[in-house]
Amino acid sequence: MRMKMVDCDGVKIRTIYEGDPKNYPILLIHGFGACAEHWIKNIDALADQYYVVAPDLVCHGFSDHVSYDGKPPYPTSVKYLLKLADKLGFKEFCPVGSSYGALIAALLYFERPKQVNKLVINGSGSCFNSEEELSAGLKGAYNNAMTAMRDPTYASCLKRLQNTTFHPDVVPGDLVISQLLSYTNPKMIESYEAAMKGMMDLVASRPHRILERLDKLQVDTLVCWGREDPRGVYAAAVKATAKMPKARLVTFEKCGHLPFLEYPDAWNGALREFLKAQAPKSRSAAE
Repeated sequence: MRMKMVDCDGVKIRTIYEGDPKNYPILLIHGFGACAEHWIKNIDALADQYYVVAPDLVCHGFSDHVSYDGKPPYPTSVKYLLKLADKLGFKEFCPVGSSYGALIAALLYFERPKQVNKLVINGSGSCFNSEEELSAGLKGAYNNAMTAMRDPTYASCLKRLQNTTFHPDVVPGDLVISQLLSYTNPKMIESYEAAMKGMMDLVASRPHRILERLDKLQVDTLVCWGREDPRGVYAAAVKATAKMPKARLVTFEKCGHLPFLEYPDAWNGALREFLKAQAPKSRSAAE
C-alpha cells in the first residue's frame, strides 16, 4: 500500500492506493466516522488486477475538513469523491461502499450513471433501512462514536470498532491506531456532530435516500451483508436486493457490519468474481 494527499480544488484528500493506474479502478469508500484503513485487508489483495484507491472522505481521517453548510453531508461527500475521481483520471470505475459509504457509492451512480459502471454495497442501513430504523441506527452510531471521540484512547477506539463486528478479535491494531490518531484533529468532533445533525434531519435527508428508487439503479450491483449486522437489517437487504434490476446478494454468516474486514479472503473473492463477470476494460485516463 502507498499513501498520498490529492489536492481537489484546494481540499486535500488523503488516499491509500496500490496497483497499476492503467487497470480498472476500484474506489473503496469507508463508513461514516471511519477512515481508509478499514480496507487494510483488501487493498493489496486486489491490487494485482485492479487500481485500488481508498480515500478518507472529507471531514474524516486525515483529509481536510470542509463545511456542510448546515445541511446533510451526502452531497458534500459525493462532490469531493467525484473531484477525486476526475483528478485521478477515472473514465469508468466501481465504487465499493461500506455503510454510509455505500449510500455515497449509490449516489455517485445517480450523479454519473455512465461513469459508474459497477457498484458494490456492503452492510448499509443508510441504503436499505426504513426512516424509523435509520433514525434508531443513527442514534446508536452517534453514541458509539462519541464515546470514542470524547475519550480517544486505544481501548475506546477498539471498543467502538468491536461493537460493529461479530468476532471482536478481527479488528486490526493498525486500524485502531489510525482511527485514534485521526481523533486528535480538533475539528473532528465539530464536523462529526454537524454531519450527524444533518443526517438525523430525516426531512432534509429524504432527497438523498435511495430506498424508494432502487428500481432506478440500472447498474450491475453486488450487495454484501453480514447476517448479524447490528447496523443494517438483513431482511431489509434481501428485500431491497430483489427490487434492484441488476443486483445479487452475498450473505456472510456469523458476520457483523464489516464483511470485508471480518472475512477478507471470501469477500475479496466475491468481489473478484463480480468484477470478472462482463469485466469492463481498463478505463483510466492513464492508458
